[in-house]
Amino acid sequence: MTSKDREAFLQSPLFSKLNLETLKNAMEIVLVKKGETVMAKKHFSRCLVFILKGSACVFKIGFDGRKTVINSFSEGDVFGMATLFYEEAEFPSEITAEKDLRLAVFPKESVEKLFAENPEFAKSYVTLLSEKIHFLNKKLSAFSEGEASEKLLRWLINASNGEKEFTLPCSVSKIAGMLGIGRASVYRAFDTLSERKVLIKEGKNIVIL
Repeated sequence: MTSKDREAFLQSPLFSKLNLETLKNAMEIVLVKKGETVMAKKHFSRCLVFILKGSACVFKIGFDGRKTVINSFSEGDVFGMATLFYEEAEFPSEITAEKDLRLAVFPKESVEKLFAENPEFAKSYVTLLSEKIHFLNKKLSAFSEGEASEKLLRWLINASNGEKEFTLPCSVSKIAGMLGIGRASVYRAFDTLSERKVLIKEGKNIVIL
């Protein structure tokens, strides 16, 4: 562990109360080159990752295979919490090194041991997780509030990846499920947006005006 590593841990709300020797025994240092994938949908480890140096981009893969940047991580950030204890078979996004990364990786077993031996660490972890949940709730509220046509338009703008003309990447039934409304409401929302000259819809082809 370098002096810069120690400084990063001491400044972290999650790790600052842990003994540095305890941290050293619980983690392994992993180096990732710029452009390399850290975690992906089918290739990931159940671990907690702390960025000691560098930065990374978080991508969401669309139905058509295109990548959209949804977040970024830099020195002092933590990721991996989404799949650490939730036995999901896939990682929810793709994380790629934007700059060369120096990572402190804590396997699931190490995190469980830290919880058992350090109640303050467990409390800090729950606090960080709660902050992430509140952040996501705000994002979801911004996405879901409003009438059906507003929900649909926000979804279409996101699905378009910045393109004015694109093809719907999935069925109306799937869109309805993601928006939490009925198929009939989605069709009516398309009609409303067309009448308001917000968009043109011809089959699956969409033009956002």
